[in-house]
Amino acid sequence: SSGDTVDDKSGKNNHGKFDNGKAKRVASKDKPFGKAMEFKQSRIIVKDSASLSGDMKKISFALWVNKFDEPGGNGTLPRIISRHADKHELAMDSGHMQRGNFALYAGGITGWNKGMPIKEKQWHHIVVTYDGKVFNMYLNGKLEEDYQIKAPGKLALAGPFYVGSRHTGLGEDYLGLVDELAVYSGVLGEKKIKEIMENGVLDQFAVDAKRKLASTWGEIKSRL
Repeated sequence: SSGDTVDDKSGKNNHGKFDNGKAKRVASKDKPFGKAMEFKQSRIIVKDSASLSGDMKKISFALWVNKFDEPGGNGTLPRIISRHADKHELAMDSGHMQRGNFALYAGGITGWNKGMPIKEKQWHHIVVTYDGKVFNMYLNGKLEEDYQIKAPGKLALAGPFYVGSRHTGLGEDYLGLVDELAVYSGVLGEKKIKEIMENGVLDQFAVDAKRKLASTWGEIKSRL
């Protein structure tokens, strides 16, 4: 990409723009997919689109994360992904849960009631899937059964798609690295998750070209 944009590599044209300051491109260090995006009170915003919004019966999120050692305050939930009206949030750490966890919130869930432990200053591959009944979390390719969350019904998603902080822009910034962020319109299985983790988001299309991809930033750092 060029200028202040972050390219969507899925063909859905869900390109992002920097908001609240530019995220920084840095070396992914021990990950094989080039550079990552470093967020330090910065954010990427993707405008609303048909492929990212509507009543979602099935959806999956995949990403690499490497969280810095950050202070947590009471009620503070550093957002990796955020949507309008907190309809779907992926966050790291919180002031009212044990530090060092990955948590999600969506319509139909009562509070931030689950947190999957994540070690700081290390790369982790995380996948969240929703099949219309439950959210499942995968850590480094393995299903973490203890952190399943029931939320029957459709996810009514709307508004811009934010990466790096809460949709309000009022703090709750994620401080750390993100790479290979992708949003799928279906439910990823464990085999496919391992393929994505090992080969990258873009390289798995040849294996399963029919899979619907809503949005992806392979090497989310983009090529500015």
